[in-house]
Amino acid sequence: MKKYFSFLFCFLSLAAVASAQPKTKAPIKSNVPALQKLLTGTALPFTMVNDTLAAIPYGGENITSYQVVVQKVGDLYIIYTNLSEALPGKINDTKYKYLLQQNDHFDIIKVGMSADDNTVYVRADIYKASATTPILTRIIKQVANVTNIIGGELKQ
Repeated sequence: MKKYFSFLFCFLSLAAVASAQPKTKAPIKSNVPALQKLLTGTALPFTMVNDTLAAIPYGGENITSYQVVVQKVGDLYIIYTNLSEALPGKINDTKYKYLLQQNDHFDIIKVGMSADDNTVYVRADIYKASATTPILTRIIKQVANVTNIIGGELKQ
């Protein structure tokens, strides 16, 4: 009889231990867009326009207020400023040669023009696979600084 009770006790103890194991829960999916996650780590003030577009306000010595835009397009992050908007009335046909020559002075940053309305952009592209918060921060600051530098040159 003692064997029967000890067997029953062991069986119940084993059943209690087995049922007390925590059940694994499915991981909760985050609804925060990847772009917002990257920008949160930059410590820069930004506004999410939508899941794939963010605007960062900037100001400098030569241009008091402008925005650096970060846009996710496919597997690229495009970081740019609209130089025509930041310097209204300062960019015309006589400045195009100077702007094109600036592409020789900066490594990641390029100056380009829209074919539709001749809007001039200071721009950098980075693949999503290589985009980390420190790299994105550096590129955003470079786009902002180059915009300010070119703005100072064009104001003269």
